[in-house]
Amino acid sequence: MKKTVAVFLQFCAIGLSQLFAEERAVARTARGEAVQAGGFAVDLPAVVRIQGATAFFFTALDVTNSSSQATPVLFEYLASGVDAFGTLVATLGAHSTFHRDDIMQYLADQGFIKQAQANAAFGTLLITFENSSFTTGTEASASVRVYNYVTPGQRPSIGFAYRGEVLRVSGPHRVSSAIRNTALTSGSAPQISTNIGVEDVGINDVGASDLTPITIQLSFYDATTGAQIGPQPTIGLNSGEVSQVTDVWTSYGLPASVTDAIVVATEISGTAQIRGYASLKDINTNDVSFFFMN
Repeated sequence: MKKTVAVFLQFCAIGLSQLFAEERAVARTARGEAVQAGGFAVDLPAVVRIQGATAFFFTALDVTNSSSQATPVLFEYLASGVDAFGTLVATLGAHSTFHRDDIMQYLADQGFIKQAQANAAFGTLLITFENSSFTTGTEASASVRVYNYVTPGQRPSIGFAYRGEVLRVSGPHRVSSAIRNTALTSGSAPQISTNIGVEDVGINDVGASDLTPITIQLSFYDATTGAQIGPQPTIGLNSGEVSQVTDVWTSYGLPASVTDAIVVATEISGTAQIRGYASLKDINTNDVSFFFMN
């Protein structure tokens, strides 16, 4: 069964209304225009602060200015029923970093979201660097680490990290990735399951805000033979929404005899850019490797 906005957990999607989409149009349009007119935005498709089956998960955020010029930094956090946006850092100095070990708690402390929303958070985070001389997408960056404590409240922790993707014109509408499932295999090799996620980035190929919902179709192929396997499910997304399928093999009944496969996510309706990711999880340790689809 499809799982929505969840990396480690099982969540149901709550569709965002058109009225809610219109309310966030100004903020998201400004970020889309940044792609066109100097300055740029960075997309983080999975930020979390939530209770999992065996642990509580947090997200640490690093926003880094690698240039010799200061920049204002804006943010937009979007989840089911939540759209929070504003100034994250009024002036991020040259060669400096804004860091928070628990970014969702920070947003709650600053009054951007409610504490209850911070305690059950999973969504997308858009970071915008407003310096108009930032035109290459390399002047600054944003990255997150999603982690949990091995023993609650005590060191050490375990987690995974990734760097946000720069929004650009003429972005992807079809993405793919290798995926793996060895959960039922024997021997000494790690037992791995795969989660995948797809996102409506919220801008079109000219960098303008695109609030029209999209539909993505998934196709699966045996990586050894190239033969198509399993169903071709579709996922509907609203602007800025992310949806994750937890344990792809179980969710879609892919054959257990196939341990290595390729997933292709194709936008079949709508015009917004899309993004996708895969997370390979060791089912015994919950260690996760996260990477974007190409």
